[in-house]
Amino acid sequence: MKEGIDLLLSLCVIVKNEENNLPRCLESVKDIVDEMIVVDTGSTDDTVKIAKSYGAKVFYFQWNDNFSDAKNFALEQAKGDWIITMDADEELSASDKDKVLPLLNNPNIDIYLFQTLSYVGNTPGLETVNNLNIRLIRNHKGYKYMGAIHEQIYNSINPIKENKVGKEKIVVYHYGYLRSIALEKDKPSRNMKILKKLLEKDPNNNFHLYNMGNEYLRLRRFEEALTCFKRAYKDFMPNLAYSPKLLLKMIITLEELHMYDEELKMLNHGLQYYPKFTDLEYLRACLFHRQKKYSLAIKGFKKCIEMGEPPLEQYNINDVGGYRAYYALGEIYSELGDYDEAYNYYIETIKAKPTFHMPLYNIAKILIKKEKDINVVKTKLERFFGDNLNAGAYIKLGDIFFGMEKYDIALEYFLKGQEILKTDQNIYYYIGMSELYLKNYQEAYQWFEKIKEGKYYEEAIYKMILCEILSNNFENAKKLLHITKKNKNEYMYTVYKSFKNLVGDKDCEIISDDQEESKIFADIIFILLNILIKVATPEIFEKSLKLLNLINDDEVLLRLAKLYYNNGYYNLAYQEFIRSIKMFNKIDQEGLEMMKKISDKHISFTT
Repeated sequence: MKEGIDLLLSLCVIVKNEENNLPRCLESVKDIVDEMIVVDTGSTDDTVKIAKSYGAKVFYFQWNDNFSDAKNFALEQAKGDWIITMDADEELSASDKDKVLPLLNNPNIDIYLFQTLSYVGNTPGLETVNNLNIRLIRNHKGYKYMGAIHEQIYNSINPIKENKVGKEKIVVYHYGYLRSIALEKDKPSRNMKILKKLLEKDPNNNFHLYNMGNEYLRLRRFEEALTCFKRAYKDFMPNLAYSPKLLLKMIITLEELHMYDEELKMLNHGLQYYPKFTDLEYLRACLFHRQKKYSLAIKGFKKCIEMGEPPLEQYNINDVGGYRAYYALGEIYSELGDYDEAYNYYIETIKAKPTFHMPLYNIAKILIKKEKDINVVKTKLERFFGDNLNAGAYIKLGDIFFGMEKYDIALEYFLKGQEILKTDQNIYYYIGMSELYLKNYQEAYQWFEKIKEGKYYEEAIYKMILCEILSNNFENAKKLLHITKKNKNEYMYTVYKSFKNLVGDKDCEIISDDQEESKIFADIIFILLNILIKVATPEIFEKSLKLLNLINDDEVLLRLAKLYYNNGYYNLAYQEFIRSIKMFNKIDQEGLEMMKKISDKHISFTT
């Protein structure tokens, strides 16, 4: 940061207990800002200490459930000619950093909007939600925030003119929607508390209704979300900044509620309002794809490619005019059995997004169908990773062949990766799984035994128990089960203990009579059964099926039928579908489609 009286750019951040996020945020802008203004609203961790370590000026503001008040307080402390505003859980893209300062030389613009890419799911990756947010504000010109939440900018001196606002494709990454951070911060509860107060005062405010719908959507409370969105849509004004997002969120909610006719109606209306909104064209094509209206889906995805990305203010789902559309076309042609066309679109997908590896799994399946020599398949797949294969490439190739049940080849690649990584705990697990599926139980055990920590530690112990049970080493399996008790996963422990007793021809107690609890046990049991159907002897697998008699779940026969179907035991699958219908009156659309395929094609029993 620059020191002195001529300050060009000030950073303003509002914080509370952001010790895990703030360093990333400040690090991303420290080279371009001249001062850092950090306003703390009540941190009890090391947030303030971290801010001061970066040379930030720290101020304190008593939180009053009003983001605008806090942000305006921060703006008042800034001395720079311009202000860049960020949240603590955001990060300016390193590749875009150099684009910021030149913008400040434009005398005609007072406000700049940047592209915010919010990561969703468990870890930062390909899945993002996009928004346009105010990032740069010319200081000392009367600009302030208003609104307790989802605050908007206004000018206290003169109305904001559209030609004073610029939009730039400069990316700010947002980590606050990641599942772990969202749970830790409990943002929906905080936001909904504020929004409820606002709606009590102004119950028909469409912007507040839209934002409340977003919070319900984030919590997967779809009916309540739809109610809010519909109320907000009642007096729809397409020129408002949030209106395209309102349509999009309502369509996503209708999809989750399986209200497909209404969803299609909204998609058609939306494209009339916003003909360049590629996201809507993409979602309409996805709907046609799910409904198996292949011609309409193909036409829609091809149109997405022609349209390209939408205008920045409508940009939400990343790359709908690029790799997503190509990949969807590959999936459709693969379902139609046109593998040459599918292959071509998968190749286009990789060209559009080299870091997206899902097409490789499908390309591998197509190559397996075409090529008799497995070495040719290996060579063609290896070419996608360049001339010098690294550990990551070997692991990815191993995963591809593992998914195709080519466990010997998967093992070969994993071992090559292990030669490079040496003591990597994750690759021990991959090798152990390959050995397990090759029915080399003791070799698998030895690899699982090497895992002493990390995300696969508990899984490795249970796989060791499985190996010992399959090898009839019940005493060691009992000792290992005792170790797992310390991990406090009672559900896993109970299932594996019961499985050991069943295989050892010992009496078993009922696992659970409670229907809700039984569903949790059922998930664990079916993960185990999906492994056993591939790695165990028929006798042991038959014994393992008795686990289903120890819980109270009326969907077990339906799930068992699908397990048989997905593993090629079609006659058994059909029999279990019939039993599920007769005994529990349980069948679903997927099950009906599986039954139809068995009947139509007279699929024979596979051993």
